[in-house]
Amino acid sequence: MRTRMGGDRGAALVEFALVLPLLLMVVVGLVSAGIAYNHKISLTHGAREASRHGATLPVSNFLADPDPMARWLDELAVRAVQDATGSLDPGTPGLRICVAYVHPQGSAATDSTRSRIEDGSGVTYLSSDCFVDGRPATERRVQVHVTRDTDLDALVFQATIGIGSEAASRYEAGPGF
Repeated sequence: MRTRMGGDRGAALVEFALVLPLLLMVVVGLVSAGIAYNHKISLTHGAREASRHGATLPVSNFLADPDPMARWLDELAVRAVQDATGSLDPGTPGLRICVAYVHPQGSAATDSTRSRIEDGSGVTYLSSDCFVDGRPATERRVQVHVTRDTDLDALVFQATIGIGSEAASRYEAGPGF
């Protein structure tokens, strides 16, 4: 019997050492993408629930406040943060929450389009909507738009992407506001 000179001993170990980094990159990338997708689902849930809540929450509940519309918008922003299950907590990178009451023909400060935008620089109130949703110009509606940054990581490849969601509901809380 002849003995092998330089046979296949250790070949499997060398192959494993070559494939292991690629396998780890794929696994870490999948976990990172799964976390980003979970954030996206949370943002969608938070925007949808805040929009639904705003559709049935009368602004007239806050008439005792000096600025009832601002208080109403604040309430919806808090609702979006609560329903996003941690994805919109303060200090989240790229955090932006826009909540709007859209009134196509409003005239008074409490009966017109008004938005509350929260980002890293604080809270701003504007007289514009959060996004163009293509709904009829004759109906009042509530718009919620939320975004945040999330990291994708695959060991040697890293990227920060912005994810977000938006929702709109017809305002049904009653006349006047």
